[in-house]
Amino acid sequence: MSQLHFFADPQWIIPNVIAPFIFTAVALMFFQNVSGSLALYAVLGGGMMGMWGNTLYGAGFALGFDRWNGTLEYVLATPSRLVWIVAGRSASSAVLGLVNAIAILCIAVFGYRAELGIANPVLFLLALVLTLASLSSLGVLFSSSFLLTRSASVMTNGLEMPIYVASGSMFPIALLPFWSHPFSWSLGPTWGIEAMRYAAYGDLDLGFWIDILVVFASTIIYLAIGFWLFGIVERKVRRDATLVEY
Repeated sequence: MSQLHFFADPQWIIPNVIAPFIFTAVALMFFQNVSGSLALYAVLGGGMMGMWGNTLYGAGFALGFDRWNGTLEYVLATPSRLVWIVAGRSASSAVLGLVNAIAILCIAVFGYRAELGIANPVLFLLALVLTLASLSSLGVLFSSSFLLTRSASVMTNGLEMPIYVASGSMFPIALLPFWSHPFSWSLGPTWGIEAMRYAAYGDLDLGFWIDILVVFASTIIYLAIGFWLFGIVERKVRRDATLVEY
């Protein structure tokens, strides 16, 4: 039902479909005379943007829709813990973002004639699945704060671009100020997209497996923190009984 509400609101098309296409198209225009690694770098970056946009909107706006429609009380009263409901929505939105990424790949290949190739499809798929899990867990982590505010949509919009930039989706984090590097390294998607590029380029050295290990570990850490925060938030909103007040 939440996915039906999500699709019923046409504003999701702009950040979840149009924006990644535009960013990818601009990147491919800059590199229209190149192929291989540079073109693949742009396409993977656009795909990552689509997956993160869907995950963030699915996790953040889902609770906002429930609040607007007056169904948040019923969601909170279900036998399942709220964190499991949000985790399911976040995961389904990340998978929807994967469809967006595949569409971007098709546009790049058939629309812009970009010559792309994946050297190791199996390990690329492994990195992709772990990156999706990391994105979903990050969405769960942020959703605990969305539950406490009536401005979840504003927070969602504000979180999109910093993650795009900090994770190195469209350009290396080495170009960012040095003080921002620790934040980039703390993001699981930063390591996930790097592992995907390793597998796509065929550079399967120690760096690839380190990236895989960090993505897996960060996913577990995000989920642990998210479950802990949701426990605190749920107790607070049940005690205050002001969840749907504006």
